[in-house]
Amino acid sequence: MWVKGVIQLKKGIPFLQINILQKRHFMKQRLLQFLSVPPLDYYFKLKGFLQKWKAKSAFRSYLKRSGNPRLTIGCGRNAPTGWLNTDLRPQKGAPEKVLYLNAAKTFPFAEGTFDCIYSEHIFEHLTFKDSCNMLKECYRILKPGGIMRMALPHADFLFDMYQHPEKRLNKAYVNLSMEHYCKDIAKALGENKNAHVYVVNDFYRNWNHQMLHNLNSLTELVGKHGFVDIEQKEVGESTLSVFQNLERQGRLSYPADLYNLQTMVIEAKK
Repeated sequence: MWVKGVIQLKKGIPFLQINILQKRHFMKQRLLQFLSVPPLDYYFKLKGFLQKWKAKSAFRSYLKRSGNPRLTIGCGRNAPTGWLNTDLRPQKGAPEKVLYLNAAKTFPFAEGTFDCIYSEHIFEHLTFKDSCNMLKECYRILKPGGIMRMALPHADFLFDMYQHPEKRLNKAYVNLSMEHYCKDIAKALGENKNAHVYVVNDFYRNWNHQMLHNLNSLTELVGKHGFVDIEQKEVGESTLSVFQNLERQGRLSYPADLYNLQTMVIEAKK
């Protein structure tokens, strides 16, 4: 019995050694994985968790006191009074309090919560998958008959600028972009006839735009998610008073004619 026990013990030693080596390898891999992520990513993840936790009570408070609940998504500094203003990275410089909300995730609101939803120059920063999530969630949390208004860059404005750089507004847009956003290119090349080509490239690269739409593609996508009565609107104009003069409030330093040149606005009903 004693000899048999010693033999079993000896047979078990290699297994124990292999098991320990596997655990060490696993721990090493996890440590390398942890170290491969930039510290700033962990910072934003932790900050987002805390903001999400704080936002829950603020959401409940707003919905409890509001008789006409309205939601902005990705508002930046454009935080209109009377709205529940949200952003992925809330900015303290906004005139009204801005709360955390990730447009790429499930929204923390019950079905049929809001009368109106508004977003300005946020949709183009989402991947196609995330933009579909935003539309699905907007439709879900809108009340029947509720309206969603979206302002975003118009892809046709870029195509027109590329094909017709000599037009007055196109030329003004190119000059502004070269002066403020393409300084290295302007410094290297000076005035040149191909500046509009660089501006088109910069419009994607500098602003981290993921996908641009024209009216046809946007109408199709919005309609696929259940919305009806989809109509194009002029910047700042609407038959509904709550949507009037909303655009550009966070971008007042940007010339109005050039903002209008690049911006497409639609309203759609649930």
